Amino acid sequence: MHPQKKEELLNKGWHEAEVKKAESILEKTEHQDVFLSKIVFWSALIVIVFANLIVSLVLIPFLVVLNQWLMYLLVIVMAGLVGFLYNFLVLDIGHLEKKHHTLAAIIVPILALTNMIIMVLISNQFIKDLKVQNTAHNPWIIAVVFGIAFIAPYLVDKLRGKHHIKGMLNV
Repeated sequence: MHPQKKEELLNKGWHEAEVKKAESILEKTEHQDVFLSKIVFWSALIVIVFANLIVSLVLIPFLVVLNQWLMYLLVIVMAGLVGFLYNFLVLDIGHLEKKHHTLAAIIVPILALTNMIIMVLISNQFIKDLKVQNTAHNPWIIAVVFGIAFIAPYLVDKLRGKHHIKGMLNV
């Protein structure tokens, strides 16, 4: 409890024992909130990884048959949706430390980019094996486009000042 709040309660006629009891209750509640937030954080991280995998698998047939502009549009839309989900689930969880957000900010985009590169290579192999009248796609360009669209919801919220991480503004 903040010392100023403690002093305020004592001035209102609370006894020292009552203030200590209130402090212990608040501390216990905050510890439980942190524990539950960590469970929600790791669960959300798993959901995001699976959502990214599903999006990549869904994109394979489209990567095989769509021309470049439609394909890029679809990649941008799908990456934006997964990025929005990531932003909503992981970054809006309260009671987490900066290290949790940093971990998520490193792991998830790396997995997303790696996953997209693998999926493009697989789709390119399908184009070759099925003799589809489509050119092979550059996995690096598609991965970069996916990555930019993936982090766009986070960047928009950051620019709007919506991300405040425990004790730090706009980190």
